[in-house]
Amino acid sequence: MYLSIMKPEVLREIAVLGRGLWVVEGPDGPTLVVKTGKEFILAARERRELRLYLAPYNSGDVTGFTLLTACFDDSTSPLMITTPLLGEDPLTQAFRSFPDDFNICFFDEHNRELLSCSAQARLDELREHVNLISPLEGEHWHPMMEQANIWFSCTTAEDDARAMTVSLLDDLFPSDFFITDLTRQGFQGSAGFSNTQLERPEPGHFQEVDIIYLLQRAYSAEQIIHGPLKVADGEELVDAVVLGSEVTLLLQAKDSPNTAAILGTKLERKRKKAVSQLKEGLSQLRGAVSTIRREGNPPLKLVNGVPLDIDLATRPLVGVVVVKELFIDAHDEYGAMILEFMDDVAIRVLAFDYNEFEVMTRHCPSEQALLSAFWQISECARERRIYPKLRFTGLPPR
Repeated sequence: MYLSIMKPEVLREIAVLGRGLWVVEGPDGPTLVVKTGKEFILAARERRELRLYLAPYNSGDVTGFTLLTACFDDSTSPLMITTPLLGEDPLTQAFRSFPDDFNICFFDEHNRELLSCSAQARLDELREHVNLISPLEGEHWHPMMEQANIWFSCTTAEDDARAMTVSLLDDLFPSDFFITDLTRQGFQGSAGFSNTQLERPEPGHFQEVDIIYLLQRAYSAEQIIHGPLKVADGEELVDAVVLGSEVTLLLQAKDSPNTAAILGTKLERKRKKAVSQLKEGLSQLRGAVSTIRREGNPPLKLVNGVPLDIDLATRPLVGVVVVKELFIDAHDEYGAMILEFMDDVAIRVLAFDYNEFEVMTRHCPSEQALLSAFWQISECARERRIYPKLRFTGLPPR
């Protein structure tokens, strides 16, 4: 909370930034802002170190560099932020004179500052390279990202030795705190406030509320119902219902604990967890759809017992499953599960990991835009019998 307290006026600037690295003017000079997910922030806090790689970019006569910011939560598969350096963009410009001693502040996608540290790094190589970068057009953004990911997958011990180490030193503000949010609470089922924290031993409720905040980019709060309960048995119908003007969204969320104890979880175990979360989410959606079709319009209530006066039979149903993470090279397995569900249940269903869903709602900040993207994905899946991998062609929001 250091930057939020010491220079709150900069929060307006941070609020419009997408995920990635940014430089803002802090109370003690240039401050590196890392806007990323809670997993990266926790790993950075525990490991106290980031590694910076400069991945070369080549496209015909055009050359450049992509900055890879790695946090090694385990030794073989680090968490990564990929940042193309376009030459004339504000970040590249800031890095040309960025000091070796600086403050670094980590914000999540909801603009909550969860970790702040003093930091130190030998950045001579970074400054040297960015001063040589010629201006690149935005069309190079995605090719730079793709080449950088391929390059990193083939890095050698020499590349690791050449990487710049950012040491995270003293905390500027304690990171073991709760943030209480009194805004964005107009959705049905809200307690009127919400709490969040960096470490989440019991992740379910935290993630559901965070997803509702993402949904509020496209829907009004009043259209969203958190955790409606069936009157018949008191069981939750789904994690969230969105009463859209065109369709009704049924959303299931699946997350894992975010704790220091689980850092270093092996990649194979993460892969298995992704499959099991998607399978469980689809199974729960199947049960919700069956209930609605069997009962027509099942009586529902909020968690506080207030009856819900809604009609789930008036608009088409669309299912959404949001899990902690999906792996791009396992989309065939995910796609087979999703296509089987759509064939059996006969409704559209979309599956995202949390980071994908955050990007989706940031690029599609209206019901019309979000549904248009949903339709493109599901139609591609139905026609080609392949669930597509997501890619946004525009530059990320500044």
